[in-house]
Amino acid sequence: MASPVGHLMVGFASAAVAARVVGEPSSPQLWFGAFVAVGLPDLDLALMAVGLRGPHIHRNASHSLLVIAVLVLAAWFALPQLPIAIPDTLLWVWTAALVSHPFVDVITCGPVAAGDGYGIALLWPLSRKRWSMERPVLETADFGACRSVRDVWVGVLPEIVRLGPASAIVLALALLI
Repeated sequence: MASPVGHLMVGFASAAVAARVVGEPSSPQLWFGAFVAVGLPDLDLALMAVGLRGPHIHRNASHSLLVIAVLVLAAWFALPQLPIAIPDTLLWVWTAALVSHPFVDVITCGPVAAGDGYGIALLWPLSRKRWSMERPVLETADFGACRSVRDVWVGVLPEIVRLGPASAIVLALALLI
């Protein structure tokens, strides 16, 4: 599955396209919100940090499109109650960044990881099926097994090489055209 680097590249490209579509100008709020939204599904790692283990903790409910839809709807109702105004266009942009996360995990999850139970539960709780690709865009490193900065770099480099150029082109086109 993708590292935070891969998620940020694709999430920022998704946010840029969404911003262009809805007419939201580039701003620090747009990019900070996209940064937060892209990482939200991986907050389930906090459960593992407090002792819950197993392949069905990570990439389960927090990566479910149904759960994400409920959270987005809740945000749409809750955010107008805040003392600061957040335009609807910004919420659309952040939603695009958020939704990119489970899809990036699916396209980077191959049969080896899926066979170990690490596929993505896109339709949880309606289905326990864990999604993956027979031929993923790339299979990323097991970052939990990395023991040095070099190991992490070696693990992230394929993402930068494969996802980076496409994300950069989409981001540039969305910002410049």
